[in-house]
Amino acid sequence: MSDNELQHLLQDDREKLDALYEVLQAERSCLEKRDLDQLNSLLQKKQTLLGAIENNDFRRRQLLQKAGLPASQTSLSQLKALLKQNSSHAVDLLDAIEHRLQQCRELSETNKIIVHRSKLNTQRALAILHGSQPLENVYNSHGTTGSSTIKRDLGNA
Repeated sequence: MSDNELQHLLQDDREKLDALYEVLQAERSCLEKRDLDQLNSLLQKKQTLLGAIENNDFRRRQLLQKAGLPASQTSLSQLKALLKQNSSHAVDLLDAIEHRLQQCRELSETNKIIVHRSKLNTQRALAILHGSQPLENVYNSHGTTGSSTIKRDLGNA
């Protein structure tokens, strides 16, 4: 296994993860502002970065397998344990990669929650507009209150 090649892959991973983190932050801002045009552009960038990270992961795993490690022992944590004795710079890089990965996971989860809440709010608004949500304690045409499950458009409510 070439130390230089592995070092280069790890450095590239760190740079790609830093870029992914920035894209995820921008994505969060777009989700909060509901800027769909910018969001579409960011999603394309995110797909490109994720593809590049996945490609680097595949190449790193191949390098480790060529060096004699079984396929089941090519994760970042196992690589870190292997490199602890030889290269402190590589271990520092792996620490930075793991830290950034965790930050990306957390930000991605936050974005997922924002999307989910936005979807729920949109569904509620549509249900109100379409009159498909049961309305409790609403006066009907006879002047009485009660649960109404009749679907009515907003214009007929």
